Amino acid sequence: MKKLHSAFATTLLLAGLATVTSSALATDLSLKYTGISGGGVKLDIKQFSSNRSGVTAGLLNFETSDKRSFSAYCVELGQYTSSSLQTYQVGSFNTSQGSNLQNLLSASYASVDTNTERAAFQLAVWELTHESKAGKFSVTEGSYGDVSQGFSLNDSSANYASLMSQANSYLDAGAAYKGANLYQVEKLSNADHQDLLRFNALPPVTAVPEPSSYALLMAGLGVIGFVSRRRSNRHNR
Repeated sequence: MKKLHSAFATTLLLAGLATVTSSALATDLSLKYTGISGGGVKLDIKQFSSNRSGVTAGLLNFETSDKRSFSAYCVELGQYTSSSLQTYQVGSFNTSQGSNLQNLLSASYASVDTNTERAAFQLAVWELTHESKAGKFSVTEGSYGDVSQGFSLNDSSANYASLMSQANSYLDAGAAYKGANLYQVEKLSNADHQDLLRFNALPPVTAVPEPSSYALLMAGLGVIGFVSRRRSNRHNR
């Protein structure tokens, strides 16, 4: 009977821990849209309606309820941001999307600087989060009609061909990237407003010496100590 009570208590404890862990992971964040870096590049999307619906591609800026600022990229095209505080759930992308976005950021984001480059990077993000056809990612091919067929440029400051070419170069670099993850990637979700890609640079990883390196170091210190003692003995004579 004691064993039964013990097993029941253990089950309850594990269930409680699972509930607490699940609640801790489901973090909410209150935030509002404050603008777009450099003004972005205006695009018309033919797919949404016969009247065409305009969007601005670029790096979006936000502020949390406790006045912390951060930047993010849009994940979905069918909804809008809000300039009033909205509650978002902090989560993650599925394994494939998360890996692709991580590689995209790690390979190229450090070099993204101009308005057109930020807009091209946004197109690459849309491609990675919406393309359903297997194969090479491209904003000029594939099944994702919003990007590959439904965009027309509505901005005199950017050239359509160069914008698409830049987006594809980011996608190619991400596909070829084999290095370490350089960013923390999060998905911010809201049922009524645009889902977002938030990212933060990870601190550089310090290389850990191999055991053989430690052995050489200790041997070197031993030699230095031996020489030092011999010199000390000579002086004492």
